[in-house]
Amino acid sequence: MSGFSNDEFTALGYLLYPYDVELTLEAHDADLVIGRGRSPNSAKSLIRMTNHHDWQGDYQEPISDENGVVELSFDLISTCLRIFQGVMNPRLAATYKLSTRMPFRYNLAPSWVRSCLLKMHRIDSNLSRHIANEVSRKILARAFDLLGFWLRRRNPPSLVISHDIESEKGLQRALSFKSVENDLGIKSTWFLPSDQYPVSKSIARDLADGSTIGSHDVKHDGRLIYIQEREKVIQRLKESRLKLEGIFEKKVEAFRSPLLQSGHKIVNALAEAGYRFDFSLPCWEPIHPLTMGGFGVESLQPFRIDGVTEIPLTLFQDHQVFNVMGMSTHEAIQFWVDQAKLIRNFEGDMVLLVHPEYSFSRDLQGYRELLRSLMEVQRCTTATAPLQYQL
Repeated sequence: MSGFSNDEFTALGYLLYPYDVELTLEAHDADLVIGRGRSPNSAKSLIRMTNHHDWQGDYQEPISDENGVVELSFDLISTCLRIFQGVMNPRLAATYKLSTRMPFRYNLAPSWVRSCLLKMHRIDSNLSRHIANEVSRKILARAFDLLGFWLRRRNPPSLVISHDIESEKGLQRALSFKSVENDLGIKSTWFLPSDQYPVSKSIARDLADGSTIGSHDVKHDGRLIYIQEREKVIQRLKESRLKLEGIFEKKVEAFRSPLLQSGHKIVNALAEAGYRFDFSLPCWEPIHPLTMGGFGVESLQPFRIDGVTEIPLTLFQDHQVFNVMGMSTHEAIQFWVDQAKLIRNFEGDMVLLVHPEYSFSRDLQGYRELLRSLMEVQRCTTATAPLQYQL
């Protein structure tokens, strides 16, 4: 790289993480230079950003002058950095602060009440308008290709099925979902809070069999984001991991925060707390409870932060589709299939979140149909577990 700050260098690392490349700030050591101006070494191939504006919502083909220089029509690195800084430093909505700082748990309120609060705000549900980092990654890969550098992926695109079990009622329904997945040869990931409800040994044994178990914090109270001291965050996350490992008798290396809370304090603590994978960041959430607006990292592929692989939630979670957007099962399945096709067009990972508390608990046949449809889009016979992201 040439002419960029350290933060911008980090942002480029996010964009290029899915590929087998090595980054350096020293232009003379590089095979190819990415910069905003002229290359310090005219003999080097150069990808140059000529404009400083952000992504305008469409794919813009890079332009090659056939002299070893490819020009990009927008500043994809500053676009990426802006999005990541927003995700790592979210502005909490007053509604979120009020509902999660009360003496009682926010989820004591009926689900329909919480859904109505979300529906009172503008719902931005067009995923294709919120994949700026993925468009940037595709344009960047095309620029490499025009200069004769083929980027090799670390992992093939995956289908990842995940579940958050928020309550004891959800835990009681979990094995019926797992039975459907077993029939289809799917190995899913289950995120549980360690201290929210009791987990019997028999359920723990059956749920863990062939599955990945992840932490969903200590309690599903939405208060993790308020902890200021780093050591307290680390201790809380570590306690959850260790307790779940004792219950399920298997290693716990994946984390997803309740209500998809995000922030640099949480992400920065995960590796030291013993986690390798984080599933907390949505690509795009139409109406996120944290901000009461659209929110997301706008990436369909994993990236690396502070020693942890971030695996974005790329398909809208079931609560948003059913409870906020008000879709029927049939409408939801078609909606998810359309999203999956968009994701596949960018060679992204299809990552689904289904809660056993919600609509599919009353329509397991619909859940089976959804999984079959996603597997057809993926063109595979077995969905892969997230721990394929081995470094």
